[in-house]
Amino acid sequence: MGNSLEPPTETAWGGHRIADDDFANIASAGFTTIRLPVRWDSHAGKEAPYTIEPVFLARVKHLVGAAQAAGLNVILDSHNFESMHSDPLGSAPRFAGIWKQIAVAFADQPIKTLWFELENEPHDKFTNANLIEALSPALAAVRATNPDRPVIIGGEFWSGIDSLATLTLPDDRNVYPTFHYYEPFEFTHQGADWVEPVPPLGRTYGSADDAARLVRDVQKIRDYTARTGLLPFMGETGAHTTAPLDQRVKYHAAVTKAFAPLGIGMCTWAYTNTFPFYDSDKKQWLPAMRGAIGLPDTTTAPAPAAVPAAVAGERQPTPELQALDDALPGHLINDPSALDWATFGAIMKAKNVRSADIPGGGAAVQFALQSLGTAPYDAGANVPIRTALRSKGDYVAAFWARTIKSDAPDGKGRIGVRFQQNVAPYAGFGDTALTIGSEWQLYEVAAQADRDIAKGQAVLGLQLAGARQTIEIGQVIVVEGAKTIRQAAAPAAPAADPELPPQLVGKGDLLNDPANREWLLYGTAQTAKATTTNVYGRVATLLTVGTASANAYDAGASVPLQGAIAEGDRLRIAVLARTVSAATPDGQGKLAIRVQQNSAPYDGFADNILIVGPNWRLYQIGTTATRALAAGQGQLALHTAGAEQALEIGPVYVLREGTPSVELGK
Repeated sequence: MGNSLEPPTETAWGGHRIADDDFANIASAGFTTIRLPVRWDSHAGKEAPYTIEPVFLARVKHLVGAAQAAGLNVILDSHNFESMHSDPLGSAPRFAGIWKQIAVAFADQPIKTLWFELENEPHDKFTNANLIEALSPALAAVRATNPDRPVIIGGEFWSGIDSLATLTLPDDRNVYPTFHYYEPFEFTHQGADWVEPVPPLGRTYGSADDAARLVRDVQKIRDYTARTGLLPFMGETGAHTTAPLDQRVKYHAAVTKAFAPLGIGMCTWAYTNTFPFYDSDKKQWLPAMRGAIGLPDTTTAPAPAAVPAAVAGERQPTPELQALDDALPGHLINDPSALDWATFGAIMKAKNVRSADIPGGGAAVQFALQSLGTAPYDAGANVPIRTALRSKGDYVAAFWARTIKSDAPDGKGRIGVRFQQNVAPYAGFGDTALTIGSEWQLYEVAAQADRDIAKGQAVLGLQLAGARQTIEIGQVIVVEGAKTIRQAAAPAAPAADPELPPQLVGKGDLLNDPANREWLLYGTAQTAKATTTNVYGRVATLLTVGTASANAYDAGASVPLQGAIAEGDRLRIAVLARTVSAATPDGQGKLAIRVQQNSAPYDGFADNILIVGPNWRLYQIGTTATRALAAGQGQLALHTAGAEQALEIGPVYVLREGTPSVELGK
C-alpha cells in the first residue's frame, strides 16, 4: 500500500487515500497479504515517552482492521524513520519507545494475520554491522507484549538482495529475514526523479544479461537458505510507471517465474501509486499485471507501442513532450523545455529570459558576447540530444531567435549551427552559418548524418563568437526522420517553467529563477567552474576554496532574488549541493547561507550553516523574514570560506510560503 501512509502526511506524494473497499478489491483479485508502510516518525513526540498522535494511531488501527475484515494478512512496518538511518544508535531509544506503543496497540491481534516489520530498507549509517544493536531495544519492546508475533528484519543498502550475504539476525525464533528486489535498477527505476542520477527512460527488459542476472540472484537465495536454514521474504519488487506497461508485465512475469519455485513469499510495490497494479482513477486492474505474478487474470498484455526502428525504445518523458512529438514530422529527440544548456567561452555571459512575447514557448537564453572570438566556436552553447545520431539519418533543428545588438556591418547577429559530439575531437556534420535579424524569426538547419554519434555524446552546437553581439535564442526543437518542420507550423514547445523538485511543488511562490546562474562570485581564495548534475535543474557550479578563512563570508556566491519579501513572510530555502572534497574532521563541507540586502550594509536574516555530505541532497531551511526586502534588492548569500573545500552547488530555490510551517532542521 505504498505512497499512502509513509509520506510525511497521507497523500503528500500524490497517492490515493486508502479506502476500506480497497481491501475487498485486493482480496477479490487473489492477493492474500498487504504490506502497510507507515511513517511513525512524523507522528510521534520527539521527547520521551514519544507519544504517537492518537488520531494517527487510530487511523492505522482502522486500516489494519479493515484489511483483516476483508480476509487479508497484514505486514505493518516502520517506513522512512530517517534518524534511524543517519544515527541508528542515537535514535534507538526513541525508535524503541514508538514501537512499544505500536506493540501495545496491536497486542490483541492474531499473530497469524498481523506481522511487524521493524524498519524498512536500512541504509546510510544503518548497516549490518550495527543492525542488531540498533534494533534490539525495539525488538525487546515488542516482545514485552507480543512474545510470539512474527517480526521481519531487512539488511543494509536498502535491503537489496546482496545484503543477505552479511545479514545477522537476533537470536529469536520468530524473526524472519527480508530483501527487496529491483534488479536491474536502471530498468525498474527509469525516470524516477528521486534517484540521483535519474536512470534514463527507454531501458527495456528481457535481454540475455537480464536472464543471467536472475539465475545468479536466485542462486544467492539458495545459498542463503543453505547457510542459515531460513527462507527470506521478498518484501518489495516492481517497476516504475514510466516503463511501458508491456515491459512491466514482462518484468514481473520473469521475476515471479524465477523466484516462486523457491517457495518464498512476495509483495509487489505497489497497489496504485508510482509502481501501480491498479488504476484508481479508472477503477480497474492494469492489463495482465495480475497474471504476470500468478494470479487469475483474463486480461492480456498490451502490445508494445509501434515505434520506428530508428528510435525504438525511446519514449517522451512527459505528456507535454509527447503531444509536441505527435504534432511534428519525424521524432522529437530533445527536450525543448530545458534551457539549461552547457555554455562555454570566457568572452560570453548567458542568462535565461522569460516573456509571453517570446514565440515558441515563452522562454529564451540571452547570450552577450563581450568581444569577437578568434573563431566562431570560441564561445557558445550545446543543446543536449537524448538519442544517438545515426549515419544516413535525416535531422532537423529549429528555433526562434533575434539579435538585440551586433557590431557586424549589417547590424545582424551570427550563429554557427552543427550536429556534433560533445567530446574531442568534436566531430560533426551539417555546419550552417545563420544571419539573425532584429525581429523574432524561425530558423531551421537540416542535414543528413555522415557518421554515427553515440547516445550521451550528441548535441546541437551553437557557435556564437562570430561577432560582438547580444542574441536571444528560444527553445530548440531537434527532430529525427524529417527534412523540415516548417510544414508543421513550428508547434510551440512546452513552456519552460522552472523545474521544481517534488518536495517543493505547491510549497509557495518562487522568489528567484533557479535556472539563472548569473551569480555574483567573490573571494580571491575561491575559484568557480560550471558543471552539470542529473537531478532537478541539471546545471551546477563547483566552488573551490584553496584556503579557509576565519570569516565564511570572505568567499562565496550571491543568488539574486527577483521577488519582494515582507517582514513576517515565511520562507523556504532549498539548496541542492554536495561536497567533492573538504579538509574538515568529518570530510563534510560547510556552506553558510543568509538572506540579505544586495548592497551595503547587507542587512539580512536567516543565518544558517549547512553541513554538506558527499552525495547530492536538497538541503532545506525554513525561516521567517525579520525585515523587508524590495523586489530586486534581495539575494541569497552562499558563503564558502569556512573551510578548505570544494562544493558543487546545483539549483537554489527561495520560496515564499503561503502559510506558517514548522521550522525545518539544518
